[in-house]
Amino acid sequence: MKFTAKLISILMIAVMTFGMAACRMSPMASKPDINELTKNKGDMLVITAHPQMAMTKEQYKEGILRMSVSYEGYANNPNPLNNSEVKLPEDEYLKIYNFCVDAAAKNKFAGYKEQVCDGETYTFTYYDTEGTAHVLYDGYCYENKELQDIMNMISKYSLD
Repeated sequence: MKFTAKLISILMIAVMTFGMAACRMSPMASKPDINELTKNKGDMLVITAHPQMAMTKEQYKEGILRMSVSYEGYANNPNPLNNSEVKLPEDEYLKIYNFCVDAAAKNKFAGYKEQVCDGETYTFTYYDTEGTAHVLYDGYCYENKELQDIMNMISKYSLD
């Protein structure tokens, strides 16, 4: 009986040790170093809105909207009057970065679809630190709170 209890204890310790080691190796396990991230150049996340209604090719091209977040930490949400960038607060920058890394690693939105037939579809494209593009989501996203939160976080930096 004592041998069985010891064996179970040893197995439990081993399982806990391997579990903790796996957590430490997870990309989300530690807080990313914002100073290292901002050394990268170029876009981190690009969200493109595509109008989905009857229109000419010219109207469609004019209707495409693009907002982005750069690795340098700037949000760009252009409008007809202003195409400036705004520096994001660190907490929002890290939230967007973590969203991108998590969604890409887990293929989080694979199979997600909304049944809508007009309005705008959105393409969320994450560029990792190597510059590789990962399409996180492409479609309507009126009902997905996480996608809406990321869009709202960036769109609030539109300069009028």
